[in-house]
Amino acid sequence: MRYLAHFRRDPDGALHIQTVAEHCRNTAKFAAEDLAGVGLEKAGYLVGLLHDMGKMTGRFREYLEDGMSETPSMRRGSVVHTYQAVRFFLTHFHIPNGRNDSHRVTSEILAYAAGAHHGLFDCLDEDALNGFQRRMDAEFCQYDEAQQAFYQQFESFEKVAGRFDSADEQLQPFYAWIKEIRCGDRHKDKEGVYFYCGFMARLLLSAVIDGDRRDTASFESDEPPFRTKEFSWQTLLERTERKIALFPQETAIAKARAEISRRCREEADRPCGVYRLSVPTGSGKTLASLRFALAHANKHGSRRIIFTAPLLGIIDQNAKDLRDAIGDDELVLEHHSDLVQEKRGEEEREKLDRRELMTENWDAPVIITTLVQFLNTLYDGRTSCIRRFWALCNSVIVIDEVQSVPVRMLSLFNMAVNFLVHVCRATVVLCSATQPCLEAAQRPICEKAEELVPYDPKLWAPFARTCLIDGGKYTLKELLPFALRILEKTDSLLIVCNKKAEARELYHGLLQSGLQCYHLSASMCWAHRQDVLNDLRKSLNECVEGGPKVVCVSTQVIEAGIDISFASVIRLTAGMDNIVQAAGRCNRNGESKELAPVYLVLCEDEDLRHLGDIAKAKAATLQMLHNYKTDPERFGCDLCSDASIALYYRNLYVNMKGKEQDLLCGERITVFDLLAQNRGYTQNSRNDQTSDGYFLHQAFREAGEKFEVFDGDTVSVAIPYGKGAELIASLGARDIAYDLNEQRGLLQKLKPYTVSLYRWEREALIRRGALFEYWGGAVLALAPEFYDDGTGVITEPLNCGLWEE
Repeated sequence: MRYLAHFRRDPDGALHIQTVAEHCRNTAKFAAEDLAGVGLEKAGYLVGLLHDMGKMTGRFREYLEDGMSETPSMRRGSVVHTYQAVRFFLTHFHIPNGRNDSHRVTSEILAYAAGAHHGLFDCLDEDALNGFQRRMDAEFCQYDEAQQAFYQQFESFEKVAGRFDSADEQLQPFYAWIKEIRCGDRHKDKEGVYFYCGFMARLLLSAVIDGDRRDTASFESDEPPFRTKEFSWQTLLERTERKIALFPQETAIAKARAEISRRCREEADRPCGVYRLSVPTGSGKTLASLRFALAHANKHGSRRIIFTAPLLGIIDQNAKDLRDAIGDDELVLEHHSDLVQEKRGEEEREKLDRRELMTENWDAPVIITTLVQFLNTLYDGRTSCIRRFWALCNSVIVIDEVQSVPVRMLSLFNMAVNFLVHVCRATVVLCSATQPCLEAAQRPICEKAEELVPYDPKLWAPFARTCLIDGGKYTLKELLPFALRILEKTDSLLIVCNKKAEARELYHGLLQSGLQCYHLSASMCWAHRQDVLNDLRKSLNECVEGGPKVVCVSTQVIEAGIDISFASVIRLTAGMDNIVQAAGRCNRNGESKELAPVYLVLCEDEDLRHLGDIAKAKAATLQMLHNYKTDPERFGCDLCSDASIALYYRNLYVNMKGKEQDLLCGERITVFDLLAQNRGYTQNSRNDQTSDGYFLHQAFREAGEKFEVFDGDTVSVAIPYGKGAELIASLGARDIAYDLNEQRGLLQKLKPYTVSLYRWEREALIRRGALFEYWGGAVLALAPEFYDDGTGVITEPLNCGLWEE
């Protein structure tokens, strides 16, 4: 019997079939290629080969043939085909007290990687149900038929067993590493053993998902699989070096930037590991880290370079700098918006949604992405996020503004860095002017991160351009007259708020004062913010030449990565990392020979109940400020000194009790717990970990669903700003509905015209009929009347009298 995996109909009605044998061999080949650089290609090949053995049954053939008919009667995804591979691995290789104890763990890791390629499942859930045992006991999956068909059309059991032994052998260095973590003198971490085994399952699963989707997309589009353009790190490095050599070095700041960049380049021969780039704001971290990354990748044969940053504003600036330096846009992929919405419902898990085929798999030499997308790749439960995980292997990962990692997930971040460096053979560079003390976290980074450019007083001196001043306490309304008083003494002013609502209110109040006023926030799409920044820079230049005064009210989107300079700054009290970043937008290029003022203001009526991370950081800063006022000499009479920043982070970490760094998702349950020993659910089980026979008990699916980088569930929405309106109109074109390549191209063009909305914003807009669905709800678009040219997305028409005297 010929077993079918997929079918495709041409516009002329011609039917094309892909067999399971063709699909599984292609998937296995792609998965092996993904993992070859970390010595796991045999494990990847075996899982890829077996992942769809469940399609080799008469019931699945009947289901697929029903789908080919003009009037299909069977619900899509109704025939399970992922249980069979799980059962195969566990039946044949999960043998208690067998000849090799590691075989049991290996069989579970491989079984999970094969069985979760259409959606994660829990090894043990809150009802004490074991996901492995459920798949072993299932009577409807026609396992015997699938197994015999596999032997007939692929290879004998003896050959598969040999492949399994090879896969187990490839995993032995990993087991040795986690044993060292468990038994070593420095890091006795029993929970880490389970956590890292779960991470290994995710890595193998990632390669299988990528191979599966890559081959399926190739078949459905009738095109060869996408291949990255040929390139040479040496060529890119030489091109970048030539451009950097042309930079002017007349000023003290320019000379200091050049020296920092040169020192980074000299450190590139260091071995793979974790490094820090702790240099002042405005010191050229982006290009300095690029020089290190390119030279390091060239030295060690890295597969790709990944730049991450917390804010789109940083991405905007970094992407331009990196593209200009590299000089070849085809080698650079930007990924900072999930415009395509992937469904998570139970009924979706056994089918391949076309929208998954439209997401990036990060198969490009240089990736520029957000911190959110990076962390989603590590922990989010959606298969489109898991798919990218393999791309982190053999990479140089530059994490800009690393202090932006939410402290409530420090454990997850540090554990991921450990795995990336020691298992995935990656190099991680932590960039920040206010480096967090990751070694002091509850679950630390395994080894000390060495500085690429150690502190040098003479080298740092040119970057001392501002003076942080205690501006006092005000209500939000009282801030307006305070800002006007500051503007009497200065020509340009930046006000940075913690909340979008604060920024909008201040903006409208200042507009009524007749000032030349600008607004920036995450409620505005990328293209809109770029237009505002271009106008703002022009106005600031005119201001320097004697033009009108300029004021900008912004959220933290302006704080990092935006090359812009104001004469003065007002920053509402937040974390010291945010405050230092805001100060970096003041006197940025040393325009004033005197230290420019940065006023730190406490907003007395600020409500941060729904912004927990900001609230904790603000409290740690206020605690540090109290200590500073008591003994300023202890801090070198400088609120931004290393001693001040160190005390701020100590306050922040100490104030976090229990499991607050493990990403709480309930009163006592954390995402870390769910991904490690899963003690809470194990204790609910009638069987303990020994008697039920399984090593993995993680609630992978639940952890993936509960993982969120920042507070609040967000969704990306297409915005009718500028060309965005025309692109949104194209979403409804009839000829694009079934053309995957046209859809991909359109989504790429729409990325600059998207905004991420919180759940409450989305619900408010839905109630007002302001959101339109395209492609069966895969893409959402905003109605034009709900986008304001001044402040971006609004949930109701603006009230011109927002500011009441």
